[in-house]
Amino acid sequence: MPRTPNRPVDVFKHIDMSGGNENECWEWKGRLNPKDNRPYFTIAGQRRPSYAVVLELYTGEEAKGRVARHQCDNSVCCNPHHLVWGDHQDNMNDMKERERHGLPKIVVRSIRKLLAEGRTQSDIAELYGVSRETISSISTGRRGDRDSNESCSHGEGEDSKQDT
Repeated sequence: MPRTPNRPVDVFKHIDMSGGNENECWEWKGRLNPKDNRPYFTIAGQRRPSYAVVLELYTGEEAKGRVARHQCDNSVCCNPHHLVWGDHQDNMNDMKERERHGLPKIVVRSIRKLLAEGRTQSDIAELYGVSRETISSISTGRRGDRDSNESCSHGEGEDSKQDT
């Protein structure tokens, strides 16, 4: 029996909407892409970030080359109240302003604690599987250059094929 194609609204079948609370992150409950730990949803044979599909449904606007930015810094959040349209540069500016270093904020805090306890940058880098330069940038307060995946509520700080 052939599989029924996904409709855009089917994306909500895979989201925990936290009882509709606009302040809480509505996290994706489907599979995540192992390469970037982000949620994707397939519509008409095209795999797209799940949160972008939600933002299109909420705003009525197509992405048209824009990216859906997470104001909550939670890359699996699909709450449209936490999402805004922007371009790649806007997203990079968000990342730099929020010192994400490509790591969840809780990990950055843990790294700072280990540094304060006197652990070497090399030891910490090996422990977390990142470069010593990343640890150095956290230590000196230089800003990071990649995205984060921290689960948080809005205001506290933004490919798996999903066919069902």
